[in-house]
Amino acid sequence: MSEMKPIVVDQYTAARAYFLCVIGLLFFESAIHLPLYFFELRNRGRPVVKSSPTHFKITTYIHKIITLPSFVPFLTNHHIPDLIRFLVFAGLNLLWGWNSIEYSTDYKLYGWLCIANGGLALLMASRTNLFSIILRIPSTTLLMYHRWIGLATIAHATTHFALNTKHDIDTNQLADAFSSTRIQVGTMAWVALALIFLTSLNFIRRRFFEIFYYAHALFFVFVIGALIHATKGPEFLLPGLLLWAIDRAIRFWNNFRHYGVTDVTPYAGDVVKFKVKGVQVSHPGQIAWVQIPSISFLNWHPFTIASAPGDKEAVLAIRGLGGYTKKVQMLPNNCKTSGEVTMAEDLTVLKSGVKIRMDGPYGVSGVRWGLHPVTVLVAGGIGITPGISIATHIVKRGVLAKNSQQQWHIHLLWVVKERIHIKWFEDELRGLAEILADPSVLVTLDVTIHVTGGNARSAGNGTSEIYEMETPDKYTGPGVVVQGRPNLIEWFAKVMTTRSGLDSVVNACGPRPLINEVRRAAATTSWEGCHFHVEEEVFEL
Repeated sequence: MSEMKPIVVDQYTAARAYFLCVIGLLFFESAIHLPLYFFELRNRGRPVVKSSPTHFKITTYIHKIITLPSFVPFLTNHHIPDLIRFLVFAGLNLLWGWNSIEYSTDYKLYGWLCIANGGLALLMASRTNLFSIILRIPSTTLLMYHRWIGLATIAHATTHFALNTKHDIDTNQLADAFSSTRIQVGTMAWVALALIFLTSLNFIRRRFFEIFYYAHALFFVFVIGALIHATKGPEFLLPGLLLWAIDRAIRFWNNFRHYGVTDVTPYAGDVVKFKVKGVQVSHPGQIAWVQIPSISFLNWHPFTIASAPGDKEAVLAIRGLGGYTKKVQMLPNNCKTSGEVTMAEDLTVLKSGVKIRMDGPYGVSGVRWGLHPVTVLVAGGIGITPGISIATHIVKRGVLAKNSQQQWHIHLLWVVKERIHIKWFEDELRGLAEILADPSVLVTLDVTIHVTGGNARSAGNGTSEIYEMETPDKYTGPGVVVQGRPNLIEWFAKVMTTRSGLDSVVNACGPRPLINEVRRAAATTSWEGCHFHVEEEVFEL
């Protein structure tokens, strides 16, 4: 193994070089998104529409490839650009971790790379994130890097621990080694990382979110252990600790803000909608961390805010998918109601004394919503929440730009299991339609809702048959309701034909199979005159 010479002999210097390379990678990410942000700043908030260029065949072909779902979904966020990001990041770890591991002193390199990655993980961990706020890197991209950096941290730590332990066993020095306080502290740091890794596995994170969330506090056991174990650890760890402390101070101050719950509305399908005063988003589709003391004084959960910048109230729609969110569904039972909430006609808006604490809003999108002439929103179930926020934001821009030459087109496709689920946001859709009844507001809204289950007759997969049943939950909003699953390629082709020559941005929010279908449809129907640019969020129905 002597031929495996490291690029930089000094291991501490190699770790510093790796750290700076990853920071440089983040600045490259920023360069992708900053131009549109500066374009918006240049117009000082005035509603403008970015012109759509004519694309070359080669750029269209590349666009199709990067829009398709990734063929290694377990490593990436399910599309090709994220696969490229992962390969670059993994390549940096392999490049600077290349080592002969011939002598025991060579093992230190992986310890240094572990600490360097730990410092990077801290930089990504704060909710008030400077990379997001100043450099405009999308929050989803930072979260993705945070996960990869976490994996790299535990991988280097395990390699460092395993190689040293093997050497101590081979040389009969294991007892002496573990009698050292420095080694004991280092082992404690590795155990803390291992517990974080185990509780971050997908099946634990989704079923036991609180365990996943609070287990991350063990990272500070790792930090303390790393600072004691390594002499130069502060250089990597203290910058992230400082930013984290500032973030915690801001969040602590925000805890004293007053939020008033004006309405609590239960809906069929295990959904409760809250309207909260005192919260305003700065971008559509932002999230807030929510705590309801009557359910738990310790648990905070993130939810998308279905409101637009400028709205006086924040709207949160919480569906019972896990332990905490199922407890939220019990709140209406503890309030005064006029009857059981079983059917749409029995739904009662509850003006209760529910107390709520919120941390946020947070999040920067990778798309400047409203800067493109065509916006496509595809949602599955409760994944409609960011779509409502985006659509409301664009309609508001249209109101501000009355009688101007600017024009926006919104195409919304919403897939629900039961027809009664449409009630979740029927009022909001109807409100948008009423605003757009004014011909001076140059925004069009095309809504198609597909109902995949229920008692209504099935019209087959991808049907275009429109139906209206004489039931108390008859839909009264804009657009049409269709029974059966949508044919997304046909629907995207229709949008492409209707808006030929105009680029479209797509927000896809729902379960993974739906998002993958959206990506395939967007890639298939994109051509030189129209590209569909997809941004995704994963939600369960």
